Amino acid sequence: MDESVQLLLYLGAGLCSGFLNTIASAGSALTLPLMIFLGLPANIANGTNRVQIAVGRISSIVSFQRSQAIDWRNAIILSVPCLLGAIIGASIATVLQSKYIGWAITFAVIAVVVVLVSNPKRLLKDQKVDKLVVKWWHLCLFFAIGLWGGFIVLDASTYALMVLVLGIGYDLKKANAIKAVAIFPMTITSMAIFAWAGEVDWRVGLILSLGSVIGAWIGAALAVKEEIKIWIYRILIVILVLEIYQLVSRYFFQYHTWLETVVHRYY
Repeated sequence: MDESVQLLLYLGAGLCSGFLNTIASAGSALTLPLMIFLGLPANIANGTNRVQIAVGRISSIVSFQRSQAIDWRNAIILSVPCLLGAIIGASIATVLQSKYIGWAITFAVIAVVVVLVSNPKRLLKDQKVDKLVVKWWHLCLFFAIGLWGGFIVLDASTYALMVLVLGIGYDLKKANAIKAVAIFPMTITSMAIFAWAGEVDWRVGLILSLGSVIGAWIGAALAVKEEIKIWIYRILIVILVLEIYQLVSRYFFQYHTWLETVVHRYY
């Protein structure tokens, strides 16, 4: 493939990823498959993906702060266990192959969709956020989010949104702003661990980052608008359903092929 075409694909994927990661999640569902399709090994793609996410987070945090949408106190509190989990998760990811947890990823995404569609009013209703308190089990959940995000960043933002909205009680507008701050240290730390292990392609990461900055800025500008909540919810559902289709197709057919090989060999 022509190098200029690759450049445009990376820029476009970075823009879409920055936008999706800011207003909902799952921008990595675009960038990870693209990098692998264009020739990067899966482990390098996993590490490189953190670069554009980190840059996009910075852009979205700046935009959210200008809108005075960030609850800094709770965001910083939640970032601590998330960071600790990310250190462990990213360290594990540098020595294990992600294919071994393929079905675990699939079931985790399915669980998110079930929760999202089971009671959408809880996600979309307005909340008074002045007196919301972070409890010990919220910290435990954010540790788990950091663990997962450090290992494979896919859907970590979705889990963070769910804890902030369904667990703590923020509305989607406020939760998006807090999410950007709370999981930023996780992103930076996991990127550093992958870079230390030599699993980051900085050229590709920086190209993706250029698009991610623009996408994150647009997403943050839209995310604080009242009418965007229903679209955030819809985008989450669509993205996650597509992820489930892709994951089930990939891992089912891998398992099916392996099973057929065993059957033909011994029977």
